[in-house]
Amino acid sequence: MKNILKFSLVLVVALTSMNLHASTIDFTLNVKKEQGKMVTFALNMTNKMDLSIYDANDKLIYSEIVDSKKNIDRTYDLKALPEGTYFLQAESEMKISRYKISVVGATATLSENAISEIFKPVVFVDKYGMVALNILNIDRSPVNIKILDDQDSEVYNSAMLTDQTINKIFDVKNIKNDIYTFVITYNKKTFTKTFNQR
Repeated sequence: MKNILKFSLVLVVALTSMNLHASTIDFTLNVKKEQGKMVTFALNMTNKMDLSIYDANDKLIYSEIVDSKKNIDRTYDLKALPEGTYFLQAESEMKISRYKISVVGATATLSENAISEIFKPVVFVDKYGMVALNILNIDRSPVNIKILDDQDSEVYNSAMLTDQTINKIFDVKNIKNDIYTFVITYNKKTFTKTFNQR
């Protein structure tokens, strides 16, 4: 049976960086041209980006990593895809956005507006060993936060949280092990961050 340690939790009032409207954070996609089954788009306000295409069954059919200090321009020739619905997923350090691709006959159409956006949790440690956690949960999906020690034993498990903005500070000095991992699950995604107290 896993031991649950009691932590002192302090609710942070707000971190201003996460109070921005979703459309102003990180990157945006602009469809530049669609011709036949070729779609051209640009991603702005970006640096490193993972671009992937999934089919309707969420099977990965293409992926690439782009690293650019400037806007990213891409043209995808989708002529090898049969008719159907596909998804372009753009993932940066801050968020994961999905865009719908419709392939009908000899044409392909890419939606300019994201059909879903997940903002990645922001987790950082200050010099006193306090860990701040910030999650922008736009659609109020259930969020679960766990902390595991270096033996993967659970030392903290939150109740399901459904706030739109989740800000917490954890005093992790009570963890006996030097290494601990935050596991944050929401919107069908799991994010992990490991820290070393030494």
